[in-house]
Amino acid sequence: MTGARPRVAVICTTFFTGSHADVIAGRLCDGYVLEGRRLDPRVEVVAMYLELLGTTTDEPWPVADMGVEFMEKRGIPRFESVAEAIGCGRPGVDVDGVVIIGEHGDYPRNEFGQKLYPRRRLFDAAVSTMLGAGRTVPIFCNKGLSWSAGDARHMVDTARRLGIPLLAGSSIPLARRRPAATVWPSGAPMDAAVLVGYGPTEMYGFHNLEALQIHVERRAGGESGVAAVEALLGDDARRAVADGRVDTVLFDRAMDRFELSEADRERALGGVREVTLLEYRDGLRAAVVNVAEGAGIEDFAVACRGPEADIACHMWAQEPGHGNFTFLVRQIESMILDGVAPYPAERTQLTTSVLDVAMRAWHRGGGRVETPDLAIAYAPPATIPDSGILAARPEG
Repeated sequence: MTGARPRVAVICTTFFTGSHADVIAGRLCDGYVLEGRRLDPRVEVVAMYLELLGTTTDEPWPVADMGVEFMEKRGIPRFESVAEAIGCGRPGVDVDGVVIIGEHGDYPRNEFGQKLYPRRRLFDAAVSTMLGAGRTVPIFCNKGLSWSAGDARHMVDTARRLGIPLLAGSSIPLARRRPAATVWPSGAPMDAAVLVGYGPTEMYGFHNLEALQIHVERRAGGESGVAAVEALLGDDARRAVADGRVDTVLFDRAMDRFELSEADRERALGGVREVTLLEYRDGLRAAVVNVAEGAGIEDFAVACRGPEADIACHMWAQEPGHGNFTFLVRQIESMILDGVAPYPAERTQLTTSVLDVAMRAWHRGGGRVETPDLAIAYAPPATIPDSGILAARPEG
């Protein structure tokens, strides 16, 4: 590309091989392969803040820091504070965008089992720096906005009030689908939906909710929010699947998309760990079924039904080399280049908030919670260019 590229500050909690900092910042610095073409990054990373150094222990196994070496090899200066990174070592804002990757690292957990990532703190530090300088630039926040629904609301409201373009979420909404290009017809009414996913309760619980929300938000009327959440755990969750509280037809259709052997399907059914039942404000009923790791499922599948349409698809998050993150990086770049988020941060606010409600309910052993504060309305985009949504899954 010709001309100066927009300058970006990357704000990380920790940086090790395969971490979100690695697979996002690595592409922003070194480029990526998109649909068979090797492309240079459309932005330039000029500063980084790395909060934690040394070995990260709160992972399945200890992982050594590679962030300092990464920056040194590329000549990217590492700063001691968020403000210094955004100002490139001087007062003010000397970048055109901020990328916050607050995932992974040795942070404490609260009584509800939520990991207290400092995403709001890092966001607030970035915003304070911008306000002090009198200049705002777009911000991307990786994965959920926070562990707290209140923090998520604060972040979205702050960005809206100050006119800061805000993009958030993970690569799952952008992943390839099978069958390819499976989308709910925009504006078609929807009666029920079921998402089957897997993984650790909080870390992948967010992914599960995202994988549901990207389909149900396209229903007639757009998104209007969630009126109630019911969180079921262990035997109660498995009973909900067995007795039909989770729509049996839709659950089976979603499970069929995994193409499991009979033995693996039985193992997955026995591995159901949590169920989240959602009552949306417009009457839609949906369920998220979470299967424990190692129980036969390693992806996400959804089935949705309405009077005019029905769909079922598998969302492929296991692309070799973390290839699904390429689609996320394209969206980050596009927002920084255009100054417009390609999809609303309110989607991430809603999924963040539902997960917070569910985590607190599971801590009490489960139960139903009315959620008047989750009247979070937004209109989804008709399409998202440069994503895997309409792309075919590569063979092999």
